[in-house]
Amino acid sequence: MASYNRTILMGNITADPDIRRVGEKDVCKFSVAVNNPFREGKVLFMDCEYWKGGAVVNYLNKGTSVLVEGELDQQVWERDGQKRSKVVLNVNAIQLVGGKKEPAREEEFVSEFR
Repeated sequence: MASYNRTILMGNITADPDIRRVGEKDVCKFSVAVNNPFREGKVLFMDCEYWKGGAVVNYLNKGTSVLVEGELDQQVWERDGQKRSKVVLNVNAIQLVGGKKEPAREEEFVSEFR
C-alpha cells in the first residue's frame, strides 16, 4: 500500500519557542495557530518540533507568521498507567511570512542553532 506523509501549514506562533538539548541534538519546539477559513472561529493548534537548526530560530517568537512544512508524527507514552498520545509536526522547513523582523533573542544559542 502506498502512503504519503507531507503537511504544510501557515499560521502564527502561539508562544515563544522552547529550545532544548536532547542527547547530541538541539530541538526547537513551538505551536502554530492556523485559522480555518471555512469555519469561522475554528482554530487548529499544531505542536511542532524543528530539529534541523539554523538561524531562522532566532526570528521565531510569539505572534510570528510562519509557513512550516514537514511530516506528521504520533507520539505515544504512558503516564499513571494510562496510554497517552498526541500528533506533532516534525518540521523540515520554516519560512517567515510577512515583513522583516529583528531577531527575537539576543542570547547565544546552543551550537546547532547559530
